[in-house]
Amino acid sequence: MNLNQRQMEILSSISKLEILTRSQIQKLHDTKSVRNTNYVLNKLTPYLNSIRLHENAYYLNKRGTELLGSTIKFKYSSQIHHKLLRNDMYVLLRPRKWHPEVEFKVGSLVIKPDVFLYAEQNCFLEVDNMQRWNVNVSKMETYSKLKRTGVFEKKYGKFPLVIWVTTFPGRKEKLEKLSKDLGVTVKVYLDSEVKA
Repeated sequence: MNLNQRQMEILSSISKLEILTRSQIQKLHDTKSVRNTNYVLNKLTPYLNSIRLHENAYYLNKRGTELLGSTIKFKYSSQIHHKLLRNDMYVLLRPRKWHPEVEFKVGSLVIKPDVFLYAEQNCFLEVDNMQRWNVNVSKMETYSKLKRTGVFEKKYGKFPLVIWVTTFPGRKEKLEKLSKDLGVTVKVYLDSEVKA
């Protein structure tokens, strides 16, 4: 089967982001209507598997990973909603650089954001869809300590913005207050604000 450029671009996006919902694909690749998006995805079924969540979510099957030479293999886990929420931010921001799960170490300080990305500026992305509040506090404290080292300012000109996405409406204000208290610049979104 010969694939056209748009089909290859859709498969490449799924490969890069591991899993995408039909809505995410529709927005990311401007496939217009739900009907047309389903038609396009149906043509790609030899290369895709899907999972039914609130809507279908697609990931590359063995043939798809071989076609693209992908080393990333999607595994179904409890992290699926976390990954889809992370990918909602990708669809919203359309970053030029996207590096999931990169570890940053400065002396004894270590942080592993969900994504390190470059959109209009360098950003750390944190997704809070099920974690305990004290995990957020610990991460924010680490960002504050990293900022005080000055290492990122030397490398990037300024400390990256920390983007936080949470599924808990009550946490948005708490995260904003915590970041202000700790001197970390954040932009906090509710999941409903970023859904594709």
